[in-house]
Amino acid sequence: MIFTSSKCPLPALVAWCRTLKHSLGAGLDPIKIFKQQAKSGPRALRPLASELAGKLAKGSSLEDALEPHRDRFPPLFLELVAVGEQSGRLEDTFSELADYYETTLKVQRDFRSQKAYPAIMFVAAVLIVSALVFVLGALGSALDPLGLGLTGTSGAVTILVVCFGGAGAALFLLKGATNKVQWKCRIESFLLIVPAWGPAMLNFALHRFCVALRMTLEAALRTEKVIHYSFRATSNSAFINRTGAAIAIVKKGGELNEAIGGCGAPFPDEFRDMIEVGEVSGEMSELMEKLSASYLEEASRRLKDAARFTSYAIYGMMAIVLIILIFTIATKAYINPINDAARGM
Repeated sequence: MIFTSSKCPLPALVAWCRTLKHSLGAGLDPIKIFKQQAKSGPRALRPLASELAGKLAKGSSLEDALEPHRDRFPPLFLELVAVGEQSGRLEDTFSELADYYETTLKVQRDFRSQKAYPAIMFVAAVLIVSALVFVLGALGSALDPLGLGLTGTSGAVTILVVCFGGAGAALFLLKGATNKVQWKCRIESFLLIVPAWGPAMLNFALHRFCVALRMTLEAALRTEKVIHYSFRATSNSAFINRTGAAIAIVKKGGELNEAIGGCGAPFPDEFRDMIEVGEVSGEMSELMEKLSASYLEEASRRLKDAARFTSYAIYGMMAIVLIILIFTIATKAYINPINDAARGM
């Protein structure tokens, strides 16, 4: 959810989905639509639109035309486009995707705004420590406040390079990893076990699952196909890796709720119960629509909690560093000389 590939910016994806929805609703041919998008669509997607128009003109399906670009789009986009094409409901699919990614964009913006203050505090803490080391060196003091042998100008520069360079390298690696669907799915799977982040990632995965499940059920696909597309749409390896186990249960005659409960994926017990209720009542589509909205709302709330937790963790680390600095300086500058003087008496 929050780790959407930068190769396809969310604002461009939202604009694309909106245009495709209205164009298909007006009865335009997909080839003509993508040719128009190649000229006047979102700039980041124009070359791709031109390529898609060419492939569609040669008889390829939209699903096959998009397949080589799997790392460029969020999994939910690809899975629902495939379902919409197979069911003849591409207009509804792009409408659903546009609404979903507009909400996703809002959640991402809220999350980034919450990260701004902790980031500022981190930068301020690094600059304060570096300045302290530099000033002590400039005053001719041999005091090493960090106890790491970092003093004077060289020490200050080392602190800046290590802290900012390390943070930059971590962000660069994370950005590169999230540009690959396989790694993005693994990251979201790993975050399931991280305090505060786990509930948010689980709710995002369940939301995507509900959206895909509703679309695939409305398309009247076989249960095996429903499971295939819905599990992949979660964009989470903890679910995707259990696709085969769930399909195997269905092939042996099991119901959907049995496949969900017995495949080993981290579905909550209450979710399986709701699936069973939907199967018994015959109102699965309506139930999934309500659940998807509920899980998205809960995921957004949980993400705020995760951001708050991360902020507190950063504040805690900075507080520990500052406390260590204070005690180190006090010990070396005042307590140790007093003790030495007392022993000399």
